[in-house]
Amino acid sequence: MLNKLFNKALTLVINDEEISFSTMTEFEFALGGRTNVPASKLADLIMLTPEELMREAQSIKAVEKRFVDMLQQSIEHPGEVGKLVRGVDIQVFSNDYEWRAIFKALNQEDQEYDELRRIAIVKYMQYLRSRQDVIKQTYKVKLRDSERRKETRPAMPSRATISPMEETKDFLKETSIFDSISLEAPVDLSEEAFVRLPKGEATRIYPEPNVEFEFKLSKHVFSFLNQRPIVIVDETGASHELADGKNIIGRDAVCNVIVGNGLRDVSRMHLIMESEDDGSVRITDLSSHGTFLPATLVPSHEQ
Repeated sequence: MLNKLFNKALTLVINDEEISFSTMTEFEFALGGRTNVPASKLADLIMLTPEELMREAQSIKAVEKRFVDMLQQSIEHPGEVGKLVRGVDIQVFSNDYEWRAIFKALNQEDQEYDELRRIAIVKYMQYLRSRQDVIKQTYKVKLRDSERRKETRPAMPSRATISPMEETKDFLKETSIFDSISLEAPVDLSEEAFVRLPKGEATRIYPEPNVEFEFKLSKHVFSFLNQRPIVIVDETGASHELADGKNIIGRDAVCNVIVGNGLRDVSRMHLIMESEDDGSVRITDLSSHGTFLPATLVPSHEQ
């Protein structure tokens, strides 16, 4: 899909400059270089107070949640990505790396470019994640500097003494706002044999016929049986047959593969599994807590 040639080259006009892309892969690669925080933004963030950094983080988290919901809606209602993106105030997008101009140009295109809009949303979320990480680190540095200044001041009498444990709890609660929507509740995997799939991006695997392997939705272990039809078995022993083509797997009633509510760390719409005629399977993670596959099956981690 990503290597499909356009019927015509996509041309985006950004600041009066025409930039053309002949494949989706080329477009995705171009946006990949726009996911880090520019040096000018780093300088601006350093100048903010802890309170201003907190407000910035809250704003970013709200935007992240909106885009996650948008990606999920685009799965439930294929063909409406353009409508969903146009419904976002263009001012929400940062001017960094001309992101605002990119989405403005995409909004002028028709439904043929919905896949490009989806790619742009995923890459912009990666940019927001990078920005949130920088804000979190800057906030921590400012807190440490503030604590050092307090230590140099004369001790003041206090009516109550706060224990180190309480201070730690307060700090963790305060900084939780910086956790990315796409990185909440990270899973501690003791096995190095598993890798986490990138959120929102399709990963194609080529399992051998009749092979069985384990994978994880968050901390929950599932088995994948590569037969016809494909069957996945959750850790409770329940079996789920996959239909030909696209399958949405999660706890929500809109999914065509619904796992039990007892698997609480599985998201409402956790992932998409789509079998192809060549025997490959396309897997797209949509979750908050992650999808983990054996490293030997993921192309970039083959051993």
